[in-house]
Amino acid sequence: YRDLFASMNAIQQEVILARDYDYTKGVKHEANYNTMAQTYGRPGMNKKIVNSYLMTNGDRFTDQPGYETMQYYDEMQNRDPRLTQTVVGPGYMRINSDKVESPNFSSSTTGYQIIKWVTDASGDGYMGSSNDYILFRAAEVYLNYAEAKAELGTLTQDDLKISIKKIRDRVGMPNIDMLAANANPDPYLCAPETGYRNVTGPNKGVILEIRRERTIELCLEGHRYYDIIRWKEGKMFEQPFLGMYFPGLTQGSGDNRYDVFDMNDGTVGDTEKVDICIYTGKKPSVKNIRKFYKLGEEFVLTDGDKGNIICHDIEKEPRQWNEDRDYFFPIPTTERSLTNGALTQNPGWNDGLDF
Repeated sequence: YRDLFASMNAIQQEVILARDYDYTKGVKHEANYNTMAQTYGRPGMNKKIVNSYLMTNGDRFTDQPGYETMQYYDEMQNRDPRLTQTVVGPGYMRINSDKVESPNFSSSTTGYQIIKWVTDASGDGYMGSSNDYILFRAAEVYLNYAEAKAELGTLTQDDLKISIKKIRDRVGMPNIDMLAANANPDPYLCAPETGYRNVTGPNKGVILEIRRERTIELCLEGHRYYDIIRWKEGKMFEQPFLGMYFPGLTQGSGDNRYDVFDMNDGTVGDTEKVDICIYTGKKPSVKNIRKFYKLGEEFVLTDGDKGNIICHDIEKEPRQWNEDRDYFFPIPTTERSLTNGALTQNPGWNDGLDF
């Protein structure tokens, strides 16, 4: 899965259409720079999406006791392999490197640092990447097919066998069991705070599972916004956008507190491993730390010195989705003027024209 997006030449067994890049001809892009630079928006995966990845045996991660407060190393264990081929996981090493790296919070707002589309270091730097960019691939066809059949009410297990199973076989994940999914729809994907509000009917469970698969398989390929729009789930945009969970700073005292967190092997403080230190006040004198982060500068947590990383404070800057307006874009006033009023504005948008 990782190599599909890092390949210098599109892999023809899966790719239907791609944009061809070639470093020798000066045809380049900036995927590496976009995900690793501190000045390019610091992209990171939403905790809600991380939670959506299944366990390797097909069980739901969100059925695990205490999943909400599970720390990074633990939550990355025994998960769908695409998770740690999309974001930095414990023990991560870049392509053609034997150096173990941990997530760089200076490059990621959530801590879940993106590695999909990232190549080896030869593609680093501004406009330094030349791996081909996939525009359309077989997995999207399979996902479209399964979703359409499910929504029409004609989906069968054999349909899943020739579509979703092909995608999951690639990463060693079990296929969707249609009967089991419909008998027990995922509560996490049903909840208004974390899932979809508008899925109903006898195929509710399997539709949710197909949406899970689409979200994971096509992550960071430009589909998510338009999927949410066509599913009429715009209220999702009002939900908090959160990152990793940290249980608190237990060492030090007063305003000078800190703690060390493992990112790679579950052993905090091992001199051979890579850890981070989060602190308040004065930087502590702790050895064998790869990176220090001062709380409030690199990131803020939901409960002060513990909780999830906050990427957008919805209490201070609430996002509001207008169900009657925001599924449509406004029609440009120049285009409306050309028709002398024959072209009316989309519902809810007031462009100031009197026709």
